[in-house]
Amino acid sequence: MTCCTTSSDRPFQQKRRIRVLWALTAAFIAFHLVARSGLPVESLILTIFDQLGILLIAFGIIGRIWSIIYVGGLKNAELVTDGPYSVTRNPLYVSSLVAISGVCLVFGSLLAMAIFTLLAYLVFECTAKREARYLSHLFGERYEEYARRTPLFWPDFSKLDWGQARAFSPKALLVTSRDALFILAIIPLSEFVEYLHGIGLFSMAVTVP
Repeated sequence: MTCCTTSSDRPFQQKRRIRVLWALTAAFIAFHLVARSGLPVESLILTIFDQLGILLIAFGIIGRIWSIIYVGGLKNAELVTDGPYSVTRNPLYVSSLVAISGVCLVFGSLLAMAIFTLLAYLVFECTAKREARYLSHLFGERYEEYARRTPLFWPDFSKLDWGQARAFSPKALLVTSRDALFILAIIPLSEFVEYLHGIGLFSMAVTVP
């Protein structure tokens, strides 16, 4: 992806990432309309997928709120290295990926989960690498030392450091709450699409594993 090759002295334009994620959301909704899980509606496995998906969504939302409490209003202004930022340098992206995996699992297809989770991961990884170069430029050796002990993406909970209590940005928390509501809205949307499939409105829908 070209975003990984941009100049390290400028912060990554988050609007690009957001546009790509909106495109993935639209693609997932379109996929949901033309495809359906091959599992029977009353299948125990499908029920388990639903419950696991909701659990992953909950973990993702909690992770995003936890991250915002530590970094809200301080991004690119202060190097935050405690709390969720002590186990991964990108807890917001990790939490978002967990929530996305949950949304896909609610659909009931491991194939859909694998495809859309992988695509989202590639977007987040690309953004994280670009941001790492910018933060290295911004904070110098402090960031390099932080990067040596903290994974870029996948968390290492053995390194958890709760740090000190701090004030957080209400605006940042509000934005995260809005995003959480959008993610939660996917659940009833998924059920509605299943209803449309059930009444035969999308009778030509293909089944996927």
